[in-house]
Amino acid sequence: MSNSKQSAIRIVAIRQPFALFESRPWRPPLNIYETEHGIQLVAELAGIAPDDLYVQVHPTNLQIHGTRQLAAPAGLRRIQRMEIASGPFHLEIPLATPIDPDRAEAQYGNGLLVIWLPFANQATQRVVVIQLGEGGAR
Repeated sequence: MSNSKQSAIRIVAIRQPFALFESRPWRPPLNIYETEHGIQLVAELAGIAPDDLYVQVHPTNLQIHGTRQLAAPAGLRRIQRMEIASGPFHLEIPLATPIDPDRAEAQYGNGLLVIWLPFANQATQRVVVIQLGEGGAR
């Protein structure tokens, strides 16, 4: 190409042929419903093993944390799209009305964690850890 016909090329971004896989906290989507008798929380946690989920129920807040681990396929050349978050997450949900941690229940299946938090009949300061093992039920 001659000098008079050369076009100017502007480099907008340089892309690496790979992405750096670093663990950054992420926040799973959740729905919170209140009924006359308590609160139901539904968190979308697809791809997380029940043993990697931890639920702590306090009278005035709920804590959920865990880790989603997604491995890159063997022989990876390039990532064309990467939208699924992975790594550790931590949710702390304040509750306006005190709940009874002793009667809290959780189920995990089909990628959804469903937690039932019945309202407290009387104030308590007790903290309960809900175990999610094989089968996903408390």
